[in-house]
Amino acid sequence: MERRLGWSEEELPHRRKGDAGKVAVARRLRQETTLSLSWIARRLSMGSWSYVSNLLNGTTQPRPATNALQGALPLFQ
Repeated sequence: MERRLGWSEEELPHRRKGDAGKVAVARRLRQETTLSLSWIARRLSMGSWSYVSNLLNGTTQPRPATNALQGALPLFQ
């Protein structure tokens, strides 16, 4: 993931659950592996497996992917 999106695993929890980049990774993992939606949701910090399912089926619109964290970091560091 780091090569294409420029993200590290540590950034995943700080990005939106429905970030288009996360959705793209989830879609590829689901198509090319036998990983469960539950595992994908946990690993990518995307919330519940049912939310990921809705994103992949197009019933929920993904948020635009971003290269910056756009204020997603905690206020107090």
